[in-house]
Amino acid sequence: MAESYIMNYARCRCFLESNVYLKSFGLHVSFKSEKQFEDCYRKKLSEMGCTDLRPVIHEIKEELERRRRIPYDSVERTIYIKTNYKLLHPDIFELKDEFLHPDVLDLLHYVKEKSIDKAALGIPYRTHGVDVFSFPIFSLEFCNRLVSEIDHFNETSMPKGRPNSMNNYGVLLDELGLNEGLLTPLRKKYLEPISQFLFPEEKGMEFDSHKVFTVNYEENKDTELAFHFDNSEVTLNVCLLENCEGGELFFGAPGSDKGFGYIHEAGMAVIHRGSALHCVLPLLSGRRVNLVMWMRSSSVRNLTCPMCGKTPDLEPVENGWGDGFTIPNKQPANERT
Repeated sequence: MAESYIMNYARCRCFLESNVYLKSFGLHVSFKSEKQFEDCYRKKLSEMGCTDLRPVIHEIKEELERRRRIPYDSVERTIYIKTNYKLLHPDIFELKDEFLHPDVLDLLHYVKEKSIDKAALGIPYRTHGVDVFSFPIFSLEFCNRLVSEIDHFNETSMPKGRPNSMNNYGVLLDELGLNEGLLTPLRKKYLEPISQFLFPEEKGMEFDSHKVFTVNYEENKDTELAFHFDNSEVTLNVCLLENCEGGELFFGAPGSDKGFGYIHEAGMAVIHRGSALHCVLPLLSGRRVNLVMWMRSSSVRNLTCPMCGKTPDLEPVENGWGDGFTIPNKQPANERT
């Protein structure tokens, strides 16, 4: 009888040396050593107006150190927040059907009961370009309460981690305590079957982890986002607050006149492959807040890392889901206590 092993979550080591975003230059870089960096990027950065690489290298080293410490710092923040933060709306931390828009309940029913006539249902989702879809997901009341909780949290002195290297303003919702009761059930009950329906060619793709955070676009804060792809198999992007001009999501490629925009509406979700190149166009005024969930399938990413495009070079993480990769623990499951 084959031995059964417990799977440890892991991250690809490329995370500690690649895809570092230099916001002042709008450039993603890799950094294995100072010599490698200077050889690869000195000329390009000089052409972009950089006269001194030292502050750039310092910025990169700080970012890589932040990444290295994520598994440890996140645990410390989570424990501190759980112990010291007083929730403003504790009732929203457990998923209830009343938080959801009726159309997403109909969509789930349609996905599970293929015999239902889509036209009679009223087409509960829209198609935008190739493999980009949208549908209503949250009630406006729930969106308002979640934004209120996030704003309340941001007004406190609680420790806060950055969502990623590109967004400076936002909240890691797992650290706030929203995973167990709200976000993981949302992914498992609703988002996984809907994703398998919308992306039928990905047979057998099962999400076993996710990363979820908010982004906040506002004057004098983050106002745009350069072209990028996500560290996910499928990304869900839900608008919680839309009171702005500009700041649309755009799918395409840098320097190409082909692409399409997506205008956010509060309560609406846009869902797309993580590999789809997209950006956020400049916000001209007002504020927009979104919830972003990077849904991950270890059975997919264990074969090819979505960030470096290679067979992943994995290191286990002691806590959490890492970046959604898995490796077997050498100790058989029946020997672990």
